[in-house]
Amino acid sequence: MGEWLRLNGPAVLACALTAYRLAAVRSWARDPAGRAVFVILAAIAASTTVNTPWAYDAVWRLTGVPNLARLVSHAFMLAVAWSVGTFVRQVGQPPEGPRRRTWGEAAWPALVLLGMCLTFALARTPVNSPRFAVRYGDTPGVLEYWLVFLCYLVPVLCHATWFALREARQTENRAVGAGLRLIAVGASLTVLYHLHKAAYFACRRVGADYPDLLRAPLDMLLVPLGVLAVLLGLALPSWWPARLRWFRDFRLHLRLRPLWRALYRASPDIALLAPAPFLTELVTFRDLDLRLYRRFVEIRDGRIALEPYLDARVTDAARREGARSGLRGQRLEAFAEAAAVDAAIRARARGLPPDGGAGTAAVPGGVDLSSDAAFLGLVSRAYRRLGAR
Repeated sequence: MGEWLRLNGPAVLACALTAYRLAAVRSWARDPAGRAVFVILAAIAASTTVNTPWAYDAVWRLTGVPNLARLVSHAFMLAVAWSVGTFVRQVGQPPEGPRRRTWGEAAWPALVLLGMCLTFALARTPVNSPRFAVRYGDTPGVLEYWLVFLCYLVPVLCHATWFALREARQTENRAVGAGLRLIAVGASLTVLYHLHKAAYFACRRVGADYPDLLRAPLDMLLVPLGVLAVLLGLALPSWWPARLRWFRDFRLHLRLRPLWRALYRASPDIALLAPAPFLTELVTFRDLDLRLYRRFVEIRDGRIALEPYLDARVTDAARREGARSGLRGQRLEAFAEAAAVDAAIRARARGLPPDGGAGTAAVPGGVDLSSDAAFLGLVSRAYRRLGAR
């Protein structure tokens, strides 16, 4: 299973991300950086897929050219390097827009690809073998092919790494910064892998030993880790904010549970459904927005039901106690609200409204739905701590 994941995992992941990106084509079709991301994903998917054992064999059977899949895979890697350079330029573009590429910059990868085709044709590799390096490492033409390939790949990816790290230090968007750093890591691992293979081919050519203790782990780890880092770096800026927002909402939904359960026990009619077991809520992920909104509304309805039992004196006393313990701002108000709700629930259970009138002058909370829900999260946490005292 581990070997299958190493050989096929990067291709499966890259193809899945490419399909996901293609499904959202309307959101990035007019954005140059978005188009560059798609080309990177598609080229990585094609390069890694062609290198899988079954596709490697299929290319040979379709064309009759042994090891043609290797050349095709490397051609797609040139497209990856070109697009990575385009992407980091778009991310760090000046106000007047990114500098246009010159004809020389466009001709460079074309000449490298032509040189790769010539050296590939001259190298004698008659047997189709996915283990190309082991079988043909000492064959004349293979080292030359690899060096021509590196003439474009290494300088472009090194420049992209430097540029990505520079922009990551300057951007104020944490997701973009983390994504750029991951792209830099992936590009660095890719460069390291190809330099390692060049050294291996050179040693094989001159008959020198290349230590297996070094070759085996580098062959096994560098490519999958490099591909994974680049894919995560590309996905992070668009994927992470939404996932982070979902995680915060999920955590808030669970944080509101103690307060909501207490209000439900006091007034069961506030909720459409009875509370589910905690473990059930912990593994229920669907309709989170609806469930969070409903919990928020039901908590507010529960507080309204407690209005006859709320005592302003309890609120004032709790506010003084919280201030003495160092609470300030929203945390102090949340502590006072939790104490008032706790006292009101107890008074309702006894059927005894407070002496001297009930109710409070104002309902504490945020200025909008989001901030109000966050405030209720603080109230729920304070309420849980009150119950533990």
